[in-house]
Amino acid sequence: MSSTPENNPDLKLADDLQVSLREICKTCEDEDKEIHASMVRQWKKAEEFWHGVQYLFWSSSEDSWRSPAMMGDNFDDLTDDDEALGSFSDKVVDIYKAHGESIIAALSAQIPALRFLPDDADDPADTLTARTYNKVADLIQRHNKAKLVFLRALFFLANQGIVASYRYKDSDPSYGTYKVPVFGEEDQTNITYQCKDCGYTTDQPEPEGCTSCGSIAPPKQIVETTKVPSILTVEDRPKTRIKIDIFGGLHFKVSYYARNQAECNYFGLILDQGKDTVCASYPDMVKEIHSEIMDNHNRFSRSNYVYPTNEEVEKRNLVTVRSWWLRPVAFFREPDEHLRNRLFKKFPKGCKVVFIGNTRYFATAIPEEFDARWEIGQAGLSTYIYSDPILRPLIQIQEMRNQLVNLIMETIEHGIPSEFATPDVVNFSTYNRFEALPGYIYKTLPPKPGSRIGDAFYTGSRATLSREVAVFLNQLDHDAQFAIGSFPSIYGGPSEGKSRTYSEYAASRQMALQRLSIIWNMVVDWWVRTIAGAVTLYTETVVEDERFTQFKDGDYVNVWIKQCEMEGKVGGVEPEGSESFPISLAQKKDLLVKLMEMNNEFVNSALYTPDNARVLQDVLALNDLKLPGECQRVKQVLEINKMLRNKTGPAGEGQSSVPVDMNVDDHAVHIAALKTHMVDTPGLAVAEEFPEVYADWTAHLLEHQQALTMLTMQQNQTPAGQAPETTQASTQE
Repeated sequence: MSSTPENNPDLKLADDLQVSLREICKTCEDEDKEIHASMVRQWKKAEEFWHGVQYLFWSSSEDSWRSPAMMGDNFDDLTDDDEALGSFSDKVVDIYKAHGESIIAALSAQIPALRFLPDDADDPADTLTARTYNKVADLIQRHNKAKLVFLRALFFLANQGIVASYRYKDSDPSYGTYKVPVFGEEDQTNITYQCKDCGYTTDQPEPEGCTSCGSIAPPKQIVETTKVPSILTVEDRPKTRIKIDIFGGLHFKVSYYARNQAECNYFGLILDQGKDTVCASYPDMVKEIHSEIMDNHNRFSRSNYVYPTNEEVEKRNLVTVRSWWLRPVAFFREPDEHLRNRLFKKFPKGCKVVFIGNTRYFATAIPEEFDARWEIGQAGLSTYIYSDPILRPLIQIQEMRNQLVNLIMETIEHGIPSEFATPDVVNFSTYNRFEALPGYIYKTLPPKPGSRIGDAFYTGSRATLSREVAVFLNQLDHDAQFAIGSFPSIYGGPSEGKSRTYSEYAASRQMALQRLSIIWNMVVDWWVRTIAGAVTLYTETVVEDERFTQFKDGDYVNVWIKQCEMEGKVGGVEPEGSESFPISLAQKKDLLVKLMEMNNEFVNSALYTPDNARVLQDVLALNDLKLPGECQRVKQVLEINKMLRNKTGPAGEGQSSVPVDMNVDDHAVHIAALKTHMVDTPGLAVAEEFPEVYADWTAHLLEHQQALTMLTMQQNQTPAGQAPETTQASTQE
């Protein structure tokens, strides 16, 4: 549970400091208000486009985007100016979301990997700590379902151009529990015996009399009770996980003139939450929370819908919670020097302040460093921290396309001309009762004697579509692709070349992805900073060794994160493969097939080694395919993990704890798997930490080598014309 003034009296804030923080936060909220409102207007329009609501107009009275779809069937909400616009068609061919999902899918093909670096590569403690931090990063990403978090972040960048991640500690019994001793004081009784004559004191009565004076008189018994510290009981405490939450620009505010996060002196997060949830967090403010009225004009951008403005509805469910993170430099917004110095003393590294409702009831103020909890990311290159959304250029193209598509539909509908006739010739009341049938004969008379019936009819001109419309529509599609870099080769569309060969398609895809590499590099930097900060927060939270399970090489193994392995220093963190764009599974498959077609001896030796059998199965999606040597390699991995779990060392001189099966084992494959594991990073770590296990592996390796040597000798003695008894390879690595 987080610290609040209710459960920690030291955090209670004086009334004058509460007023000071409220005024400071108010100045932050009012700063560049018009500029921020303009940005929010554009972000909200982009999000409406994503949801397919693309016929919008700005309502100044409600301070929100409105659509005819929101006005009901009778259009009672239309003003005189709106009615003057006439009828409209609202058909949408949504390319906005399609292009956005294509880019998001390309950017999220894989989660950016990161690597912690030791502060001193020659210091074993620093190297071990860097390796442990890499494990912690994997654990945090698993706990937070990193793939989904990354997708949400790309969604915000696509529509709002800015994203922020918040790291926090979350304790819950569902994560597991650990034992914590509860200390207290207990009464301890001490009994001593004092001689009545000389006052000599001893712990045990002397049966022969006082050893000091020789008196045989019975000693005086003295009983004393004292308080001593002791363990009263052992409690189960819930484990804590580091969680990551993602927000877009519609929910937070920083200075528009800041060029980077270091220049952001404040960070404001504005959320509309259920009153019951807020009451659970602040139970001493239940009355104030339920009395709050929601201001719909200020929260339109944070909702998918336009809520009614009826007062009873506004009071019913939601309340606005404003949280502000202030750097110490923001305290200079307080003009009173005395109050300012008290704030510096109370919050030397900054603070988090929470206000509830439009009344801005003061809820809490706790020490919380801005940079320790938040990381702000951008969608692309920008002078300031706010950058353009990825899909910004597509909005106008989508609007033009919608207008053009509706123009085409209306032209087709008006391609059937209107007919006019005089009522003297056509009895419309009778005509309307019949279904128009081909070849049907209707009774009629000419309007005048000697005139033709055709003179009483008039046919209006037909609406025709200009030939340039189709050309312009096609041009809009090309403009959309070029504007945001969503070329067909990214999502498997047709190549623009004439030959459409594989090499041409691959080159087109590479150029398209190169365009998106700007966004990718910006996102990778933000993600690395987010996870690195979460790892740092984890080191402040961990109270005992922790483990998680991985499926590796056909077996489940435990990965341990030990406190004793985090005592060194980390020199930094960097992305792995930051220069390369994420490769999708389809790309891996294509590359693998091309390598197979090369039929190069060196390439084949790498592709078909048993250690890569699992990679071939996963990439080709042929998990039912039995690859030669895979079962043998998995068996050896299971034996390696068994020896690691036992930690008993060799059973004897030159004899491993897991014997070799002479009748079943393919010794060449087992030898290759053992050597690969022993020289890999996990194997070298075991050699340092558990040398007895490494010795057991070595003994097992020697057993396989001896068995392979014996088997080879037997094969060489096979009589001519007789098949050997085994098909095992005889080449040792």
